[in-house]
Amino acid sequence: MVDERKEHVERREEPDRTGSTAIKSITAIIITVLLLFFIVYFVFPIFGDGGEQEDEGEEDVNIELDLDDEEGNGGDEGGEE
Repeated sequence: MVDERKEHVERREEPDRTGSTAIKSITAIIITVLLLFFIVYFVFPIFGDGGEQEDEGEEDVNIELDLDDEEGNGGDEGGEE
């Protein structure tokens, strides 16, 4: 007698999870970069100068304007012609 055995092998394929893993990794990297950006630009300056600024927030700004009068002469001449 010959034993005939028939096996039915069912192959189950799981969907590829590479895409979802890549999306999760990229999201984690973006969140980490944003968190580091926030710390460097907003938190470090608070503790960098001890919280105090020497000029109390005032900045020296020099603006030079050269305005022409109606005749096209420079405004620095002073006298009337």
